[in-house]
Amino acid sequence: MSNSFPFKANVFKSFPAGDFYRANAKNFPVLKGLAVQALEIQPGGVREPHTHPNANQLDFCVSGKGQVGIVGPEGETHYLELSPGDISFVPQGYLHWIENLGDEPLSFLVVLSHELPETIELSEMLTGVPNPTLAKMYEVPEAVFEQIPQRTVIIGGAPAEDGFRQAAE
Repeated sequence: MSNSFPFKANVFKSFPAGDFYRANAKNFPVLKGLAVQALEIQPGGVREPHTHPNANQLDFCVSGKGQVGIVGPEGETHYLELSPGDISFVPQGYLHWIENLGDEPLSFLVVLSHELPETIELSEMLTGVPNPTLAKMYEVPEAVFEQIPQRTVIIGGAPAEDGFRQAAE
């Protein structure tokens, strides 16, 4: 078993607004009790709101200027601006996201307290609930929710500028 893993040579998923890297017990078996992720988010990009039901998260800003948004179970909110060298903490189960606030790519390293962290994306939550149910709950026309794309986003945001690569399928 190797104690080395070519992390940045293994893009987990690529999107027009950024890249997502992942190392966990599945692809790097020596990891016990933790997983590591990296995000490269283009200007205007957002790591979509999501939650980890089984893991705490520690974020480290490598480069760029970002914001970590956090919503807790009592509705408390935190909007934490991070610059290179700053860290933030997201408790297990809290809704959170990372947004690039700058004019250059944002690079984040994320450490999760579980070797196989679970993730529930906001887009999966919204597309999993029938539109008539959402419309009834929020007392708005169903057409409001029909505008939401029926796909998982992960990294989205403003369209990338000309010349930036297309998302990998």
